Amino acid sequence: MTADAPQIDSAPREGDWRSFALSLAIHSVVIVSFGLLWTTRIIGGGDEAPRRVEIVLATNDDKFEYLEQADLETSPDSGEQVNDPAEWLPDIATPPLDTSELPGEAAPLDIPLPGFDSTEMARPDARPGAPRESHLTPEQLQMLAGEQAAFEARRPKGPATTLKVFGSGDLTGRKFVFVIDRSKSMGGEGLNVMPAAARELTSAINALESFHQFQIVAYHHQNLTISRRALLNATLEAKAEVGEFINNLAAFGGTEHESALITALSLAPDIVVLLTDGGMPELNESQLRRINRAANGTQIHCIQFGQGPQQNLNGFMRTLAAQNAGTFRYIDVNQWGK
Repeated sequence: MTADAPQIDSAPREGDWRSFALSLAIHSVVIVSFGLLWTTRIIGGGDEAPRRVEIVLATNDDKFEYLEQADLETSPDSGEQVNDPAEWLPDIATPPLDTSELPGEAAPLDIPLPGFDSTEMARPDARPGAPRESHLTPEQLQMLAGEQAAFEARRPKGPATTLKVFGSGDLTGRKFVFVIDRSKSMGGEGLNVMPAAARELTSAINALESFHQFQIVAYHHQNLTISRRALLNATLEAKAEVGEFINNLAAFGGTEHESALITALSLAPDIVVLLTDGGMPELNESQLRRINRAANGTQIHCIQFGQGPQQNLNGFMRTLAAQNAGTFRYIDVNQWGK
């Protein structure tokens, strides 16, 4: 080392350390103060107004535009403070409301709807024009065909007609059942009604057309019908059986009015005509109610036979006729032939 080269004192001086410590303390205080102030504003502490924020709007050309909160709270035209930006945002044209299609009136549809054919609902996957498949068994199909045939047989055919029996009121209908008492009191040892009944019923049934139906229920303690227990079509062959059927009835035994009437009503006729002397036992109130329920709208007309003036003016036959929309007539057999 030469004598005239400068010497560097590398030992730290006392004044430099003091300056560094003071600067560090001041910066620490500033940082802590700023942190406390920042924390207070974030959590909403203090009474200061909410801090201002900036909104960054990005554009397609990668430029940025900064929109401050003050721009949202101040009208761009007047500079006045507003609460709702909608008050100074540009108006948007709104089309007028068409009230013609509001609830209350059905608006017409301009879209044509396809036709609806209920026959295409035979199965869920049915398509218009596609053949329908039956999922019924042969036994079920046969049962269905039988029910349809029975329904068609019960369907009224042709116009109704009006009959009279023993001077009764008008008997109007398409299906008639005549219920005649064949107990001992109605035969030759009693009132001898059977020959007259044969003539009256033959005349009335001969007036029926072929599309009308009829049956005769003859009863004492048992019931008897022509051919079978069913309504017969009023054909020439069926009509020819009436007179012979009644004339061959043997009048004997007791009287079961209810059973004979229930048998007649089971055929579902329009008209039932009861011909009897009203002998014992009479129908009681319970029996009359059962007959009325079984009638189900069928009219029941009653013709009572006796000798001399009628004795019981309030007999069960009057009640039976009144309860079933029918008529009642009393016949004095002593007046026949006079």
